[in-house]
Amino acid sequence: MPDSQRIVVAGLPGVGKTTVVTKAVEELRRRGRDAVVVTLGSFMFEEAKKMGVSERDGMRKLPVSQQRSLQLKAAERISKLENEFVFIDTHFLVRAPEGYFPGLPLDVLQMLRPALLVMIQAPVEDILDRRMRDSSRRRDEEDKDQVQEELDLSKQFLVAAAADTGATMTIVNNRENRSDEAVRDLLRSLRVPV
Repeated sequence: MPDSQRIVVAGLPGVGKTTVVTKAVEELRRRGRDAVVVTLGSFMFEEAKKMGVSERDGMRKLPVSQQRSLQLKAAERISKLENEFVFIDTHFLVRAPEGYFPGLPLDVLQMLRPALLVMIQAPVEDILDRRMRDSSRRRDEEDKDQVQEELDLSKQFLVAAAADTGATMTIVNNRENRSDEAVRDLLRSLRVPV
């Protein structure tokens, strides 16, 4: 089996990153490639439940030190996966009561050793609309300016993460009803023929 290639795919809630990365993994599998998608937050939530957290969105209310501990435990588990392509669905930043903190701090990035960092983005209006339609989550309400600020900060985290890890970085646009284009762009960044 070739070396495992870890691809961090990050974006704001509602940007459609899970849809894009899931479709990319399905396409790679259709082509006979060994690909898997894991969600950093799901691994964190498994640990958080042991601390009494009853819903995934409740992790954002934990003190940052506890969230950091959960990030490291999740990254350690993910770093042991040996699939050809390991897509890590996550966020570059997390809003906590204290303010923003990195969704992928340096020690977490170093543990994951990504080959590629991908930021999925979409127009602010699309993000807000998608959040409104998603009844499965309990998200904090944000206005256009707050979402734009988070997009801008995420780009800064992308650049910093690439500088810290030496990984290649790219931005993929996921416009409404055009996720197939975003999947093609993601696969191209992996040098997988589309």
